[in-house]
Amino acid sequence: MLDEHTNSTGVSCERFRCSARGLILPFGIEACMPLKLRATLYFIFLLYLFLGIAIIADIFMSSIETITSKRRKIRYPDPGEKDKYLTVEVRTWNDTVANLTLMALGSSSPEILLSIIEIIGNRFEAGELGPGTIVGSAAYNLLMISALCISSISAPETRRIKLYSVFMITSFFGFFAYIWMFIVLSVISKDVVDLWEAVITFLLFPLVVILAYLAEKNFFASKKIDMDEEEQTLILTPPEHDENGSPRNFRKDELLQFLRDLGQTTHLSLEDKAQLFAAKLSESMHRSRMQYRIQGARMLTGGKSLFLNLPDKLQEIYSEVHNRDSIAEHRASMASKLGDDEEDTDADDPRSLIEFSTTSYAILEHEQRVTLKVKRRGPTDFDIYERAIKPQSFDGSFSADHPHGGRKSTLSKIEIDDDPRMAVLEFASSSYAVLEREQRVTIEVIRYGFMNSVIHFRLDTIDGTATAGEDYVKLSEEFKMERGQQEKRITIHVIDDNQWEPDETFFVKISLPEGEEARTRLGSKTIALVTIINDDEPGVIEFEEPITLVKESIGKAEIKLVRVNGADGRVSVHYRTKDIDAIATRDYEPAESEVIFEHGEISKIIAIPIINDLEAEKDESFAVEIYDPTGGAQLGKHTRTVVTIINDDDYKTMANRMASLVQVDMDKLSVTKTSWGQQFQDAMNVNGGDLETAKFGHYVGHALAFFWKVLFAFVPPTAMAGGWLTFFVSLFFIAVLTAVVGDVAAIFGCLVGLKDSITAISFVALGTSLPDTFASMIAAKNSKTADDAIGNVTGSNSVNVFLGLGLPWLVAAIYWESKNLPFTVKAGDLSFSVLVFSVCCVLGMLVLILRRYLSIFGKAELGGPAIPKYLCSVFFVLLWIGYLALSSLQAYGYIKWQS
Repeated sequence: MLDEHTNSTGVSCERFRCSARGLILPFGIEACMPLKLRATLYFIFLLYLFLGIAIIADIFMSSIETITSKRRKIRYPDPGEKDKYLTVEVRTWNDTVANLTLMALGSSSPEILLSIIEIIGNRFEAGELGPGTIVGSAAYNLLMISALCISSISAPETRRIKLYSVFMITSFFGFFAYIWMFIVLSVISKDVVDLWEAVITFLLFPLVVILAYLAEKNFFASKKIDMDEEEQTLILTPPEHDENGSPRNFRKDELLQFLRDLGQTTHLSLEDKAQLFAAKLSESMHRSRMQYRIQGARMLTGGKSLFLNLPDKLQEIYSEVHNRDSIAEHRASMASKLGDDEEDTDADDPRSLIEFSTTSYAILEHEQRVTLKVKRRGPTDFDIYERAIKPQSFDGSFSADHPHGGRKSTLSKIEIDDDPRMAVLEFASSSYAVLEREQRVTIEVIRYGFMNSVIHFRLDTIDGTATAGEDYVKLSEEFKMERGQQEKRITIHVIDDNQWEPDETFFVKISLPEGEEARTRLGSKTIALVTIINDDEPGVIEFEEPITLVKESIGKAEIKLVRVNGADGRVSVHYRTKDIDAIATRDYEPAESEVIFEHGEISKIIAIPIINDLEAEKDESFAVEIYDPTGGAQLGKHTRTVVTIINDDDYKTMANRMASLVQVDMDKLSVTKTSWGQQFQDAMNVNGGDLETAKFGHYVGHALAFFWKVLFAFVPPTAMAGGWLTFFVSLFFIAVLTAVVGDVAAIFGCLVGLKDSITAISFVALGTSLPDTFASMIAAKNSKTADDAIGNVTGSNSVNVFLGLGLPWLVAAIYWESKNLPFTVKAGDLSFSVLVFSVCCVLGMLVLILRRYLSIFGKAELGGPAIPKYLCSVFFVLLWIGYLALSSLQAYGYIKWQS
């Protein structure tokens, strides 16, 4: 519309274009502005309004999260004790109902309010901006958000929709809603919405909610429900409380396990460890769609993150622990799949998945080989072999499985001297064992480093319990290695006296002759222990120590059994635990089993899990005793060992302090604000005051959004009235901003020559959906399923029509019915846009269904192999571009359409 305008000074300005397009705008001062300047300012203002809507929507969604996270207490039968009940808290709101009602209202409130305000502002006459924004937003949500979520997940990871029945119902109604709109406007009563049509449109909204709720509860399930699985989902655990009685977000055993996994990282402060554990909790905790939506808005505005961000120094440590946990979880899952049925398998302990059956072996020299028994508790034997032979890069040191390492089980890591002409000598193993009747033991000396030289070394034997001349032949001699020779074998003779005697030991020492130090140095293993085993007896089995002390935080008490005075044949012995003042199942896990010694094995480890209850208590003890030996073995004098659990109060105090710090870190991630002071503090500081992890983008977003943040800090905190006061006040602000957005968008479109229908499906739809874009991408990357990423898109699309059009249509239809006049809604561009979107919707849904069932896509809606996922993303983007192009061509008359 073109109007003549005269300013207050009486000076006539140029024609005031688009002056009657808005309810509130434009201002009279715009009359004398150049047209291009006005269009630019309106575009910038439109973007700034979208930023403000994102911030107030963040507060609105926080109130919804506070409302829907309300819990109620129920009594649940204690599975451990009869006639006892546990008091636990459960969520009052069902997730599906919350997502389709308050959540959908929160994420789509600008589009819904725009449609309502437009009809009321036009004296109950329909406009193009509101309905067009709803259709355009639906197209962007389904096509563009799906495209970004599919490609945002690293290959070959995937995300599948878990509540697929709910997704199919909302998908049907997400498609039917727009078909219904087309039928109402173009088929049943052309360009007129009757009262009954408006009523049905509005009532379809609760119908979707009810059907989706029934689908989640398996009401439509055709197959028998797995009751065992359902029972597991119902098992509830009461939350732990701190000293003040407030519930914690974690359990203390999780904290203790994390400390054990973290290891002895001494350079970390208690606060650093608390942050690391809080980051782990933040990553693994269940998050609602609303929380992802809030996080998406805060990413745009430099607000306080709902995810715990670590400083760079801590992020490196956390990544190492996370990678180690991922490997352990993978091995544990493999172990469970393989179904290892050994009684002593600990499936939760990834360190016990692959291990030697004993810690030491004895070998007959003439056999020329030793068989090491490995227990497989996870990967297959082939996997183990494959890892063992994997070549390692040379970094100046040799690992224990280097091919030149001789006895691999005991070879330590040798650092090569910086001098390239220096040779390094040491024993291949630090201990050897020999059966007495073999009458000789071969000691191996190996050389590293420089090989192109002749070197000399000495070997001298030293008595232990074995005596030279009686048990072995003394050795004190100099030896030589030629150029290129890497190892030297030296034989020491053992005297077989045919008399029984206990196992005896002596030592062999390597040294360098005078003058040899210039070209040779010794490694770490310069003394070797040789054990002469009495080979005529099956041996005596006993505990190595009669007393064992362990800290309560150790995890497992490892108690060593030894086989002495013989190692002939396969023998076994039984063991069991007995309470003293420690109580089984409370202080330790009771055990009763059998230990088997194979031929030549001389030691075994018994592992008893220790329970850390993090409660102050005195030192407690229990006993482990052995009995009933087999295979001719006898019991030694130490048939019983007492294990004393030491009360490590320092550790408990530290853990309790750390638990308090962790809870403080977790409370910072809550969306619930307790006071106006907290709101203003978060609003006026970058990244909510967490400057250590703030990036450049946080500062830019905070600077742009500072005005909106401070303004909306006046909204009542979510802690008031259970979040409902915040809900209504922030909804009022959204309504005001949406009214202004409607004016700015209409005037901007008018200034640049865009029709309202095109402005709605492009600029307005994109601006109102931008926070949802970030929310879905965050959910795709951080959630284990695709439900929060794209599963709610279809639900929001249906709610937009049934609520965003049903409500204003109902109000307007009642108004015109009272005047005995029809409610006129011109189909025009809207019906064509709806029809094009419906075709794109069908194609997009077909692709998502195919992705779920075809292995080429990874059998999942999101992610999968790189090339197929990018092709799907490109296809969705092309559908969206095609939707915009066809709608625009029709709006401007290039495509003839008669609705």
